[in-house]
Amino acid sequence: MDVFERVREVNTSASLTDDRVAAARARLLSGIDESRERNRRRLAHRTLLIAGAVATTAAVATAVVVFTQETAPPPRVEAIPTPTPTPQPQASPSPQPSATSGTGTTEPFPGTTPQAGQYLHIVSVTERLHYRSSSGEVFPWAWTTQSSSPPVSALLARDHDEQYVPAERSGDWYQAHGPTAEKVKLFPGVQGPDEEQRWNTLMPMDGNVGETWSTGGLAGDAFPPVGSTEYYADLPREPHALLDHLRTVVGTWTSGQEETDDALLENMTSTLLSNFAPADVREAYMGALTLSGLARTTPSDDGTVSFEVRREQYSPRTETMLVDETTGWVTVHTVRYDRESGASGDMVPADVPDIRTTYTVSLVNSGP
Repeated sequence: MDVFERVREVNTSASLTDDRVAAARARLLSGIDESRERNRRRLAHRTLLIAGAVATTAAVATAVVVFTQETAPPPRVEAIPTPTPTPQPQASPSPQPSATSGTGTTEPFPGTTPQAGQYLHIVSVTERLHYRSSSGEVFPWAWTTQSSSPPVSALLARDHDEQYVPAERSGDWYQAHGPTAEKVKLFPGVQGPDEEQRWNTLMPMDGNVGETWSTGGLAGDAFPPVGSTEYYADLPREPHALLDHLRTVVGTWTSGQEETDDALLENMTSTLLSNFAPADVREAYMGALTLSGLARTTPSDDGTVSFEVRREQYSPRTETMLVDETTGWVTVHTVRYDRESGASGDMVPADVPDIRTTYTVSLVNSGP
């Protein structure tokens, strides 16, 4: 396990996406770390989290890479060949009774907890902007300053991810990643076949689907496994108490208010973005994020609430989560790296975020 993989951990309640891993890697690659000892202390308090589809789990390019005609390196997550096609999920015809039905306990977000034999089915589609320099480098906008030459073209590409979470969390979990690098749009404007061929060479579409099975939670080295019942057991369900608890935990390995606030945001947003936290945990995290003062919360008439947060550490950016208030599930997550509208070298309209992930979550009666 290399040091880049270790930056996935925030604390025992985090579930990082690959987009966040890329941001953390940028910090390492750009030499911002104050000292090796500080990194060692931080990493000692983290566990490896592989969110897969999450976040969604899922990334933006993991480094500023000069692409050549050589064969691309193999993916980090081994694809397990599937001998037969994955059955299509069968949607639950109606919300099932909750685990607290008849107990006098009011469950938050009723109808969102899978019952015996059911699965929580999470599908995410992520569109990312990639920029190309004349020297053949491909990178997100956040790393334009590290490129040897300014961007001359941009591509909006699409990745697909899928998860099945069993009602009994100690059972088998399924994650799938792919197809990837599906071409959506080139910038600026209409470009000829030569530019399309350059991108096909630099970022060829991969129609393969990498599959991962794990037991009791997400695949990884964390214990208890991320997403397991034990994983959430010690978390307070009251928002004020949860916020105090999280501040105490991240405060043990961070220094300075900015770093502590960023780690706190990482924990809260990544847990909500996973979309598989239990209903009472999702409700507590939404309340804690509102109370933290670190998010601008905007309710909407359509039954959703928007959480907008500023991330100043690593690559400065603005992130927005749109949450369905009836389910506590995130439906859309966007990331916009800092730059002025119409910045030199940026040929993409300002209303196109650097990353946009759309989530569809449902209860299904059969697994993969």
